[in-house]
Amino acid sequence: MSEHAEELRALVADIAGAIPVAERSSDAMWQKLVDAGLSLVGVDEARGGSGGTYEDLLIVVCALGEQAAGAPLAENALASWVLAGDRTVGDQLAIAFGVDAVYEDEMSVVRIPQVPWLRQARGVVVYDRTGTASYVDVEAPGVEIHEGVNLAGEPRDDLILRGTAAPGLANAPDMAEAQARFALLRAAAVAGAATGVYALTRGYVMQREQFGKPLARIPAVAAALAAMRVATVRLDASIERAVGHLARSGGTSPTFRAAVVAAGITTADTAAVCARHAHQLHGAMGVTAEYPLHHYTKRLWSWPGEVGPEAGSARYLGKLALAGGEAAVWDELTC
Repeated sequence: MSEHAEELRALVADIAGAIPVAERSSDAMWQKLVDAGLSLVGVDEARGGSGGTYEDLLIVVCALGEQAAGAPLAENALASWVLAGDRTVGDQLAIAFGVDAVYEDEMSVVRIPQVPWLRQARGVVVYDRTGTASYVDVEAPGVEIHEGVNLAGEPRDDLILRGTAAPGLANAPDMAEAQARFALLRAAAVAGAATGVYALTRGYVMQREQFGKPLARIPAVAAALAAMRVATVRLDASIERAVGHLARSGGTSPTFRAAVVAAGITTADTAAVCARHAHQLHGAMGVTAEYPLHHYTKRLWSWPGEVGPEAGSARYLGKLALAGGEAAVWDELTC
């Protein structure tokens, strides 16, 4: 990891370290991230952002996951990046990000389910089913917010638009690219949480003794711990591969989308492996409210499914493989 990346991770760790684990989804945590300029990483400074790259944003999001911190940073930065093509953005929590609109009553009512952190936003960037982007002010007439939460207790609210006229964003990026970038941010968050839960579990089995020796020296325990580590490395590699395709071929390229889909499948598997083994190795300690494990595993159970079902991603990759043929698959696996 580069020195710059380490500095970003250290900054997030310092911010989170000053706040108890149970309070790392609080307004106080968010305000510290805003004050540090992290809420608009990846958005051009000339448009009101903090500068930096999308890769920097991935590092910050991963670091937040590693600290078991739930914050709307990824959504705010991504939506601000979309909006910045048409207007300048601010440094406050201004924008949520919503896709997968469902039309009701002959399209007069639009429902966008489970928009992350919507209740705290001033507005939301919305892509409709035609791929058109618009900005919706949550205070506008006809806008309703139906509050909900995910398993980790983070806001996931339904947005209802009843005949609301929202200004379009003429210079917004393609919806497929925005969705792919969002999916990769979720993968980075899971990668961070998986790394955090591995570190927590490894520390526990190294310190806890049974029959006069650390639990980690029991072969079954060591094997489970190794499986967790392999899963985290595999996910890190899949994210790095997708970032490489983004840099080489752009956000609208089929290769980038395929790499993001592959990362999504790996994300779901990594989350399942790490959460399962972490609870198995912690035993009863892992289900106590005072112990920090559940702050990680609830997010590992929640975040992967928020960017679409794993089965759909697998079918998409399967179709690409069939269309490319055996030789193309082999070249892709071995290049």
